[in-house]
Amino acid sequence: FKKKKINFTPISRSNFKKFTSVKFEYLVNAAMPSKRFWAKNNPKQDFQETVNKTIFFIKNFNYKKFIHISSISARCQLSSVYGVNKKKSEDIVLKNSKNLVLRLGPLYGDGLDKGVLIDMLNSKTVYIDGNSKYSFSHIGWVCEWVTKNLISHKGIKEIGSKDYFTLSQLAEKINSKSNFKGEIDDQLIMDDEKYSSKSKDVLIYLKNFR
Repeated sequence: FKKKKINFTPISRSNFKKFTSVKFEYLVNAAMPSKRFWAKNNPKQDFQETVNKTIFFIKNFNYKKFIHISSISARCQLSSVYGVNKKKSEDIVLKNSKNLVLRLGPLYGDGLDKGVLIDMLNSKTVYIDGNSKYSFSHIGWVCEWVTKNLISHKGIKEIGSKDYFTLSQLAEKINSKSNFKGEIDDQLIMDDEKYSSKSKDVLIYLKNFR
C-alpha cells in the first residue's frame, strides 16, 4: 500500500478497539493464524482466532467491502481442523456477496521463519509425503495483486503460482537432506486466471536466504 501511495490504517491486537467506529472503504482481514499443525493440537484456540475473530470484524467494523485473506486449505483440507475453520470463516464473509475471499497457497518472502521451506533448508524431517505438490508464491507478489485487484473481484478467488514442485524435487534442487514422512498434502492453486507468479522463483529466494 505504501509503494502504491494508498492511504491505509494498520490495525493490530493493541489498537483495534480505536477503529470500530471509523468508516473504511475496504477492510482487509489478514489476522487468521497460518499454523496448520498448531490448529490440529489446539482446535478451540484455532476456532477462536479464525472463526470468532472473523465474526467480530464483520459485526463490529464499518466498511463497504471486506477482503478476507484465507487459504486453499478451505478447499483441499476439509478433513482437518485448520481447513474446516478456514471454510467456516469464509462462509461468514460470503454472506455479503460484495465481499472477497482470497485463498492463498504456500508463501515465501520477508519474515519467513517457519514451515516446510525452513525445515528443508535445515535438513529437518518434513512430516508430509515427499510426492506432495506445492505451488509457491512470493508474499510481495500477493500484496501487489491485492492492491491492483481488490476493487474488481468478489466471491472466492485463489491466487498465486500455477506451476509446482514436489517437495522431494525441491529438496533435491537445494541439496536438502530432509526425510519425508506423512500423507500426501497437495497445495495447488485452482483458478482459471493466468498469473505471473512462478514457483520456480522460490529457488532464487532460497539461494539468497542461505
